[in-house]
Amino acid sequence: MKNKTAYIYLICFGIVLMSSTNFAQTGSEIKFKLLNGSLATDKNLVTVSAAINARQSVSGNGIHFTLIVKNTSGNAISIQNIVNELTVSLYNEKGLNISVPNDVSSEVKINRSPKDGQKKLQSESVIVDQVSINGRKESSDFKKQEYIQIPADGNCKVNLILKNVKQVETPQDVQNRILKPTKSLSSGKYKLKLYLSIVSSQQNKSVVGGAIYFSPMIDIDYTR
Repeated sequence: MKNKTAYIYLICFGIVLMSSTNFAQTGSEIKFKLLNGSLATDKNLVTVSAAINARQSVSGNGIHFTLIVKNTSGNAISIQNIVNELTVSLYNEKGLNISVPNDVSSEVKINRSPKDGQKKLQSESVIVDQVSINGRKESSDFKKQEYIQIPADGNCKVNLILKNVKQVETPQDVQNRILKPTKSLSSGKYKLKLYLSIVSSQQNKSVVGGAIYFSPMIDIDYTR
Protein backbone atom coordinates (compact mmCIF):
# COMPACT_ATOMS: atom_id res chain seq x y z
CA MET A 1 0.00 0.00 0.00
CA LYS A 2 2.88 2.34 0.81
CA ASN A 3 4.45 1.72 -2.59
CA LYS A 4 1.14 2.43 -4.31
CA THR A 5 0.70 5.67 -2.35
CA ALA A 6 4.25 6.74 -3.22
CA TYR A 7 3.61 5.96 -6.90
CA ILE A 8 0.44 8.08 -6.94
CA TYR A 9 2.31 10.90 -5.20
CA LEU A 10 5.08 10.83 -7.80
CA ILE A 11 2.55 10.99 -10.63
CA CYS A 12 0.78 13.95 -9.04
CA PHE A 13 4.08 15.68 -8.33
CA GLY A 14 5.08 15.19 -11.96
CA ILE A 15 1.82 16.75 -13.12
CA VAL A 16 2.44 19.77 -10.88
CA LEU A 17 5.93 20.16 -12.31
CA MET A 18 4.64 19.93 -15.86
CA SER A 19 1.99 22.56 -15.23
CA SER A 20 4.47 24.88 -13.53
CA THR A 21 6.85 24.76 -16.48
CA ASN A 22 4.16 25.36 -19.10
CA PHE A 23 2.33 28.38 -17.75
CA ALA A 24 2.40 30.32 -20.97
CA GLN A 25 1.32 27.49 -23.25
CA THR A 26 -1.77 26.62 -21.16
CA GLY A 27 -2.92 30.13 -20.26
CA SER A 28 -5.82 32.08 -21.73
CA GLU A 29 -4.96 34.27 -24.71
CA ILE A 30 -5.53 37.95 -24.01
CA LYS A 31 -5.79 40.31 -26.98
CA PHE A 32 -4.03 43.67 -27.00
CA LYS A 33 -5.61 46.91 -28.19
CA LEU A 34 -4.08 49.51 -30.46
CA LEU A 35 -2.99 52.69 -28.71
CA ASN A 36 -4.67 55.81 -30.07
CA GLY A 37 -2.39 57.83 -32.30
CA SER A 38 -0.40 54.85 -33.61
CA LEU A 39 0.55 55.10 -37.27
CA ALA A 40 -2.17 53.65 -39.49
CA THR A 41 0.35 51.82 -41.69
CA ASP A 42 0.57 48.98 -39.16
CA LYS A 43 -3.04 48.98 -38.05
CA ASN A 44 -3.97 45.83 -39.92
CA LEU A 45 -0.49 44.37 -40.26
CA VAL A 46 -0.44 42.26 -37.09
CA THR A 47 -2.44 41.24 -34.06
CA VAL A 48 -0.80 41.08 -30.64
CA SER A 49 -1.80 38.98 -27.65
CA ALA A 50 -0.39 37.26 -24.58
CA ALA A 51 -1.08 33.79 -23.20
CA ILE A 52 -0.93 33.71 -19.41
CA ASN A 53 -2.39 31.73 -16.53
CA ALA A 54 -4.23 33.82 -13.97
CA ARG A 55 -3.03 31.46 -11.22
CA GLN A 56 0.63 30.47 -11.04
CA SER A 57 2.76 28.77 -8.43
CA VAL A 58 5.91 30.28 -6.95
CA SER A 59 7.54 26.92 -7.75
CA GLY A 60 7.73 28.23 -11.33
CA ASN A 61 10.26 30.82 -10.12
CA GLY A 62 8.50 33.79 -11.68
CA ILE A 63 5.39 34.76 -13.65
CA HIS A 64 5.40 32.96 -16.99
CA PHE A 65 3.68 34.30 -20.09
CA THR A 66 3.91 34.12 -23.88
CA LEU A 67 3.91 37.15 -26.16
CA ILE A 68 2.24 36.35 -29.50
CA VAL A 69 2.51 38.42 -32.68
CA LYS A 70 0.48 37.19 -35.66
CA ASN A 71 1.10 38.41 -39.20
CA THR A 72 -2.37 39.00 -40.59
CA SER A 73 -1.16 40.17 -44.00
CA GLY A 74 -0.73 38.04 -47.08
CA ASN A 75 2.98 38.81 -47.28
CA ALA A 76 6.02 38.12 -45.12
CA ILE A 77 6.91 41.05 -42.90
CA SER A 78 10.12 42.32 -41.33
CA ILE A 79 9.75 44.01 -37.94
CA GLN A 80 12.13 45.13 -35.24
CA ASN A 81 12.83 42.33 -32.80
CA ILE A 82 9.82 42.30 -30.48
CA VAL A 83 11.87 41.33 -27.44
CA ASN A 84 13.43 44.79 -27.78
CA GLU A 85 10.08 46.54 -27.92
CA LEU A 86 8.30 45.15 -24.85
CA THR A 87 7.46 47.34 -21.86
CA VAL A 88 6.28 45.67 -18.66
CA SER A 89 4.63 47.11 -15.57
CA LEU A 90 3.82 44.99 -12.51
CA TYR A 91 1.69 46.27 -9.64
CA ASN A 92 1.51 44.77 -6.14
CA GLU A 93 -1.53 44.56 -3.85
CA LYS A 94 -0.95 48.16 -2.75
CA GLY A 95 -1.21 49.29 -6.37
CA LEU A 96 2.49 50.19 -6.53
CA ASN A 97 4.53 49.60 -9.68
CA ILE A 98 7.36 47.28 -8.61
CA SER A 99 8.80 46.45 -12.04
CA VAL A 100 12.51 47.11 -12.53
CA PRO A 101 12.96 50.21 -14.71
CA ASN A 102 15.93 50.68 -17.00
CA ASP A 103 15.46 54.44 -17.37
CA VAL A 104 13.49 57.37 -15.96
CA SER A 105 10.44 56.47 -18.04
CA SER A 106 10.18 53.19 -16.12
CA GLU A 107 10.24 51.09 -19.27
CA VAL A 108 11.35 47.47 -19.04
CA LYS A 109 13.19 46.64 -22.25
CA ILE A 110 15.80 44.34 -23.64
CA ASN A 111 18.63 46.40 -25.08
CA ARG A 112 21.77 45.83 -27.09
CA SER A 113 24.95 45.57 -25.07
CA PRO A 114 27.63 47.81 -26.66
CA LYS A 115 30.29 45.34 -25.60
CA ASP A 116 29.24 42.12 -27.31
CA GLY A 117 26.36 43.14 -29.58
CA GLN A 118 23.90 40.89 -27.74
CA LYS A 119 20.53 41.91 -26.41
CA LYS A 120 20.52 42.00 -22.61
CA LEU A 121 17.89 42.78 -20.00
CA GLN A 122 19.04 45.99 -18.38
CA SER A 123 15.92 45.91 -16.23
CA GLU A 124 16.67 42.43 -14.84
CA SER A 125 12.90 41.85 -14.70
CA VAL A 126 12.13 39.69 -17.71
CA ILE A 127 13.98 36.65 -19.00
CA VAL A 128 13.49 35.27 -22.52
CA ASP A 129 12.86 31.55 -22.11
CA GLN A 130 12.07 30.40 -25.66
CA VAL A 131 11.19 31.82 -29.09
CA SER A 132 9.36 30.13 -31.94
CA ILE A 133 8.23 31.25 -35.39
CA ASN A 134 5.39 29.19 -36.88
CA GLY A 135 6.02 26.58 -34.20
CA ARG A 136 9.73 26.21 -35.03
CA LYS A 137 12.01 26.91 -32.10
CA GLU A 138 14.55 29.63 -32.82
CA SER A 139 18.18 29.44 -31.73
CA SER A 140 19.67 31.68 -29.08
CA ASP A 141 20.95 33.90 -31.90
CA PHE A 142 17.40 35.21 -32.19
CA LYS A 143 18.09 37.61 -29.34
CA LYS A 144 20.91 39.18 -31.35
CA GLN A 145 18.73 39.95 -34.36
CA GLU A 146 17.73 43.55 -34.82
CA TYR A 147 14.92 42.55 -37.17
CA ILE A 148 12.84 39.37 -37.41
CA GLN A 149 10.91 37.88 -40.30
CA ILE A 150 7.38 36.56 -39.83
CA PRO A 151 5.95 34.59 -42.79
CA ALA A 152 2.62 35.48 -44.37
CA ASP A 153 -0.21 34.45 -42.02
CA GLY A 154 2.48 33.24 -39.59
CA ASN A 155 3.22 34.02 -35.97
CA CYS A 156 6.06 34.63 -33.55
CA LYS A 157 5.78 33.45 -29.94
CA VAL A 158 8.16 34.48 -27.16
CA ASN A 159 8.01 32.73 -23.80
CA LEU A 160 9.00 35.12 -21.02
CA ILE A 161 9.52 34.88 -17.25
CA LEU A 162 9.09 37.89 -14.98
CA LYS A 163 11.08 37.05 -11.86
CA ASN A 164 12.79 40.14 -10.41
CA VAL A 165 11.20 43.28 -8.98
CA LYS A 166 12.12 46.36 -6.98
CA GLN A 167 11.70 46.60 -3.22
CA VAL A 168 8.98 49.24 -3.13
CA GLU A 169 6.99 50.06 0.02
CA THR A 170 5.53 53.53 -0.56
CA PRO A 171 4.34 55.71 -3.47
CA GLN A 172 7.52 57.75 -3.01
CA ASP A 173 9.56 54.58 -3.56
CA VAL A 174 7.90 54.15 -6.97
CA GLN A 175 9.34 57.45 -8.17
CA ASN A 176 12.84 56.42 -7.07
CA ARG A 177 12.61 52.68 -7.55
CA ILE A 178 15.55 52.58 -9.94
CA LEU A 179 17.68 53.16 -6.82
CA LYS A 180 15.89 50.56 -4.69
CA PRO A 181 17.24 47.02 -4.14
CA THR A 182 16.23 44.34 -6.64
CA LYS A 183 14.75 41.12 -5.26
CA SER A 184 13.05 37.93 -6.43
CA LEU A 185 9.29 38.12 -6.91
CA SER A 186 7.55 36.94 -3.74
CA SER A 187 4.18 35.18 -3.53
CA GLY A 188 1.13 37.41 -3.69
CA LYS A 189 -1.50 38.90 -5.98
CA TYR A 190 -0.38 41.18 -8.79
CA LYS A 191 -1.62 43.13 -11.79
CA LEU A 192 0.38 42.99 -15.02
CA LYS A 193 0.29 45.53 -17.85
CA LEU A 194 2.14 45.00 -21.14
CA TYR A 195 2.97 47.36 -24.02
CA LEU A 196 4.49 46.30 -27.33
CA SER A 197 5.73 48.51 -30.16
CA ILE A 198 5.54 46.98 -33.63
CA VAL A 199 7.92 48.68 -36.06
CA SER A 200 8.02 47.37 -39.62
CA SER A 201 10.84 47.92 -42.09
CA GLN A 202 11.77 47.53 -45.73
CA GLN A 203 14.67 45.49 -47.04
CA ASN A 204 16.99 48.45 -46.58
CA LYS A 205 15.91 48.59 -42.92
CA SER A 206 14.29 52.01 -43.26
CA VAL A 207 11.28 52.29 -40.97
CA VAL A 208 7.97 52.46 -42.84
CA GLY A 209 5.44 52.23 -40.04
CA GLY A 210 4.83 51.63 -36.38
CA ALA A 211 2.10 50.96 -33.87
CA ILE A 212 1.85 50.50 -30.10
CA TYR A 213 -0.32 47.75 -28.66
CA PHE A 214 -1.28 47.34 -25.01
CA SER A 215 -2.90 44.69 -22.86
CA PRO A 216 -5.69 45.17 -20.35
CA MET A 217 -4.67 44.97 -16.70
CA ILE A 218 -4.11 41.25 -16.04
CA ASP A 219 -4.76 39.84 -12.55
CA ILE A 220 -2.18 37.27 -11.45
CA ASP A 221 -2.52 35.07 -8.35
CA TYR A 222 1.09 34.08 -7.72
CA THR A 223 0.87 31.89 -4.63
CA ARG A 224 2.20 28.62 -3.26
